[in-house]
Amino acid sequence: MVAATKATTPTSPATKRKPVTKKLTAPTKKASVLAREAQAAKKRLLKLRAETKKAIEAAKREVVRATEAAKSAARFEKQAAKDKLAAKRAKAAGVKKASSKAAATKVAPKKAPGSKADATVVPKKALVKAVTKKRAPVKKVAQTVATPEALA
Repeated sequence: MVAATKATTPTSPATKRKPVTKKLTAPTKKASVLAREAQAAKKRLLKLRAETKKAIEAAKREVVRATEAAKSAARFEKQAAKDKLAAKRAKAAGVKKASSKAAATKVAPKKAPGSKADATVVPKKALVKAVTKKRAPVKKVAQTVATPEALA
């Protein structure tokens, strides 16, 4: 029965091998040289760690600066938008005031008697007569100017 149990258990070729012992090879360099190389490797490792820390700290400072700059720009843009909106509202209010003043002057114009404003207000018939009278002399002047050119 013991033989039967051995046959049923799976065995791999790796389990049949004995553990391989590492052969110690003779070093090509002296122990003092190897010790110096180990110390140099440790120094390089520490230097890399220090440089990495410095780089990380520099990157952190850069991130803080960039964040502050972004916040400042956002505040500036927000203030500029507020100023633009205020200017737009002030302009709209100014237009309303100007239109209300213009309407008030049209509704109740105050004129001094005998002022130039009175002279410009002329009835339509008189205006038509004045325009026709002004056109006639212009034609005569044009004809008189043309005659000296023809003579010359």
